Amino acid sequence: MVSYSWVSVIALLGYLFLFLAFASAKKTRVINSFLLLLLILIFWSGGSFMMRIRFWPSVNFWHYVSIAGIMMVPYGFYRFYLDFLEEKQKGRRKLWFLFFLSCFIVNWFTQIFIPTPEIVTGTDGHVKFIYCYGWPIYLLALAVVVLLAEIIQLFFKYCKGDVLTFRQLRPILIGILIVAVGNVASTAKIFSGIPVDIISGMLFAYFLFYALYKKKMFKLTVLIAPTNCYVIALVISALLFQNMFLPLKTWMEKRLGMGESAALLFIAMLMVGLIYFLVIVMKKFLDNLFVKEEQVQAQTIKDFSHTVSQTLKKEEILSSLVEVILKMIEVDRVYVFIQNADNAYVMEQTASPLEKRGFLLPEDHPLIQYLRSHDQCLLIEDFKRTNSYHSMWEAEKRQFEDWGVACIAPMKDNSELVGVIMLSEKRKGRAYSYDDMSLLLSVNSVCSMAVKNSRLYEQAYNEARRDELTRLFNRKRFYEVIQEQFEGCHECSLALVMINVDDFKLYNQLYGAKEGDLALKKIASIIDAATADRGIAFRMVGKEFSILLPSYDIYSAKVLAESISDQVRSMNEQTSLYKMKTLTLSCGVCASPYMASSAEELIANADLAVYSAKRFGKNAVVMYSDDVKAQDNEQEKNRKVSYYDTYASTIYALTAAIDTKDHYTFGHSQNVAYYAAELAREIGMNEEFMDIVKEAGLLHDIGKIGVREDILNKPGRLSAEEYEIMKGHVENAIGIIRHLPSLDYVIPAVLSHHERYDGRGYPRGIAGEDIPVMGRILCVVDSFDAMISKRSYKKAMPVEQALRVLEEERFGQFDPKLADVFIRMVREEKIEIRLMAPESP
Repeated sequence: MVSYSWVSVIALLGYLFLFLAFASAKKTRVINSFLLLLLILIFWSGGSFMMRIRFWPSVNFWHYVSIAGIMMVPYGFYRFYLDFLEEKQKGRRKLWFLFFLSCFIVNWFTQIFIPTPEIVTGTDGHVKFIYCYGWPIYLLALAVVVLLAEIIQLFFKYCKGDVLTFRQLRPILIGILIVAVGNVASTAKIFSGIPVDIISGMLFAYFLFYALYKKKMFKLTVLIAPTNCYVIALVISALLFQNMFLPLKTWMEKRLGMGESAALLFIAMLMVGLIYFLVIVMKKFLDNLFVKEEQVQAQTIKDFSHTVSQTLKKEEILSSLVEVILKMIEVDRVYVFIQNADNAYVMEQTASPLEKRGFLLPEDHPLIQYLRSHDQCLLIEDFKRTNSYHSMWEAEKRQFEDWGVACIAPMKDNSELVGVIMLSEKRKGRAYSYDDMSLLLSVNSVCSMAVKNSRLYEQAYNEARRDELTRLFNRKRFYEVIQEQFEGCHECSLALVMINVDDFKLYNQLYGAKEGDLALKKIASIIDAATADRGIAFRMVGKEFSILLPSYDIYSAKVLAESISDQVRSMNEQTSLYKMKTLTLSCGVCASPYMASSAEELIANADLAVYSAKRFGKNAVVMYSDDVKAQDNEQEKNRKVSYYDTYASTIYALTAAIDTKDHYTFGHSQNVAYYAAELAREIGMNEEFMDIVKEAGLLHDIGKIGVREDILNKPGRLSAEEYEIMKGHVENAIGIIRHLPSLDYVIPAVLSHHERYDGRGYPRGIAGEDIPVMGRILCVVDSFDAMISKRSYKKAMPVEQALRVLEEERFGQFDPKLADVFIRMVREEKIEIRLMAPESP
């Protein structure tokens, strides 16, 4: 070889060696970018080598191949740098790629940046390639400087206060400095003919290789991949035969009497055999050194994957994870943190059952924030150099030291951080290797999916055992838990409180299902808060709840039940326009072992106590105890009764007072009460409901006592202002009824009798079934009676015409089902039509 061709050969072999090694490595974005950069460097050094030996087809051809490599190196490095930092910036990548590609194309046709070298043969016969650069080369250099400025900007962005990132980028910066100095030096006359750019490029590549190694992005075994072994065997054989070919050929011709052709054939066969022998020997050596260990790791991961796929229990999955780590990595302590429902990370598994668990890392903990943005394992020594570590509390740092944490591995499923694993120092002070971290990431990947599946199963399991409305445990879970608790409370008491909401069906009828559901949620919230960590609350069905209280005696359970009952009684106390019906509870209390010998008996006795509370007037807490029951019965005699008969005279007195102002209202209210009660009967309501809707009918217009007579008896159409005053009679009625405490349950019906089914009524503008059913009944019958009655401002409407209006306003003003039933009742003469006498002039 002549000139400095050997430099290009060394660089080319080095690049090829790295390229073949990383071609068999695990592919990541940064590894792929490094492969692309190596390919560009191969073009550069390979083209330079072929040019210097003046290989076919021409010097110019290989010159342009080399120039293509040189001009694309900045882009290749820029792409590698972005991937190393996990930056995307797709737009910037394309921009720089197109720029340097354009520069190459322009140079191909004009040689404006890098001209074809001048070939000079020295007196010693050595050939030199002399480049004569013009001023345009500085334009290309300026573009490279701009690119370097962008790279430096990213460097400061990522390294500001982050020593770990600085350490990772330091070899890359050194490589940049070397290649920059080398390329600048290649333009100087003192280095004319010397390929300092090739040398700097070679050093640059190896600094990048070192940066990847320090970041533990590959294992060193890639350097001895099978392809590289074949190449090494070929090179060794070639070197041996280069030095032994002539002596061996001479010896065979003289000593063995072989002809030249036979000797050459024998030597060629010998070379092939030697290459084959070296490949076999190296393969066996490497298999014993590395492959067996890799096979053990692969089998371990496979077995672990199979094990965790057989279970949906998180405890078993984490236990298997810890076993694998202890088996494959020489550590004594392992701590596994798993994300909980609040997005905090709780220590749920350790290598030793004696280790205290429950330590919590909140969602905004510096370590958690760091791991969410990084996918690799983290050595504690590296983490200590970051701002994230410095922002931790001193107590947390001491805790990490007490645990002896040396390595931290994220457990990720795609980009979601499912958990965190902390490992102590390895035995005998050994450092964590790439293989260790690769194993951790592999088992973590398997484990993260298994943990997510287990959480989904746990969520489904809990959902199946949770009441959808109140989020308390349901009846199914109650029967599971009571058996477990009863069996576990042999040496202590177990109290059971059964709770039944009194008159809840009536409450639903008064206020509608929506308010009923809201009331149940409030009651459940009260029960859950009162129970707290002392017991377990359940919604059995509908309006029934239960509470299991381990280690509670019957008297303590009774006190708790009374506290809950008091809170529920005051639940609906409001300062708004009207007071809702007071809800009360009937509670039964029983406790084992003295009053029940089995879980079934405990349930039956508590139910019996609830029945006793209901029988003796509701709104009571009754213990399953003969001695106490008698006392409780005396205390609970003040039960709720209907006071309608007591207030009947008051109601008639009020309606009579209205009669003095507006005779129509008195008779109209009686008619509405009659129609409403009959309609309620027809749709299947019970006697209690019929009584309430009848009372509401009598009282629905009682607020007109506060409306001026000139408005009540105005012969013409009301003005907008007068209409607003008239609409106020609803609020007036509520204001009067609220002072009759035992009749407050008619308020929802009275309040909503002017609401429309389509939501355009008043005073609240509610629609559909959000309107209490009693209010919808009153709306139909009130409108019907008003239409068929003669007033000062209108004539009486024929009954059939009034029924047609009801039909037309179905889904508009009236509930369609109730309107249809009432129309049918009138037409089938199931109801008496009460026509009022004409008003006196």
